[in-house]
Amino acid sequence: MLVKRIINKIIQQFEVRRIPTKEKVVYLTFDDGPEADTFRFVLDELDKYDYKATFFCRGDRAARSPQHIELLRQRGHAVGNHSHSHPNAFNVPAATYVADIEQADRILHTKLLRPPYGSLTLSTWLQLHKKYRMVYWSLDSEDSKLENFNHQQALDKLKAKTKKGDVVLFHFCQRHEKETRQLLPEYLAWLHKEGFKSKGLRS
Repeated sequence: MLVKRIINKIIQQFEVRRIPTKEKVVYLTFDDGPEADTFRFVLDELDKYDYKATFFCRGDRAARSPQHIELLRQRGHAVGNHSHSHPNAFNVPAATYVADIEQADRILHTKLLRPPYGSLTLSTWLQLHKKYRMVYWSLDSEDSKLENFNHQQALDKLKAKTKKGDVVLFHFCQRHEKETRQLLPEYLAWLHKEGFKSKGLRS
């Protein structure tokens, strides 16, 4: 497992983590949805500032609510692939993992890909990197920490570390809804006050 993690760290250096830019802009990203209540909450918060984001969707959840994917695109957001069933590349055969990504692609139709858990093996990367633009992140909101989540510490960290071109990781699923609802509105208000814009990623 240690070797896999080292290889994964190396792989990440060849893929998108930050976006070089002179603009005061960040790239907000949301993983693991769409799930109805959290989905609507996140969109409404973004709309307050006319912010655009990238939503890395699970294929199984998108299949249950295709209207949400259409709505994202109608509102000018970008849609990315976050696999069909959220497997960890370290724990399943490469062929199974790649098939899961391709299953989601038949629903989402996007060239943006964020591997679940940010994990890829060398084999899965070699099979996928020419087809997809792989997107990791430079700043984690920590809204997925659940029992270890500290709202004020997470917000303070985001404020201290946010820079031009950061790709910022959030979630839009029921599992992390409480944490996202606590953190996102205050962070967006701070971004707006500081003069940051938010854009969706291009495939």
